[in-house]
Amino acid sequence: MNEEQIRIQDYLTQNALGYDNRRTSTDIRENCELVSGGVTNEHVRDLIRDMILNHGSCIGSIMWHDGYWIIQTEEELEMVTKSLEQRSSGVLRRAVALRNNFLNRNNG
Repeated sequence: MNEEQIRIQDYLTQNALGYDNRRTSTDIRENCELVSGGVTNEHVRDLIRDMILNHGSCIGSIMWHDGYWIIQTEEELEMVTKSLEQRSSGVLRRAVALRNNFLNRNNG
């Protein structure tokens, strides 16, 4: 992990154990003195994504529920993974629909 990610990990470990203690990307950015990378804190989100994918971090988040937290229970893990799986199937359905719409537009 880089220095920024270590600060995020330390901040979440001290302040965001479990879903009920989640912290927004703005809270994380401000408390860890990070750049935002955009209006929705893209830099912070990219750092956290990399921490999960490449550094073994167990950081939870759920779409439409503000905040990140250190996953503490199997229930929280299931809540996060189920949300990700539902999002992925929705994105795949949209990709298929776009392909079909494009083909139908050009062949119809």
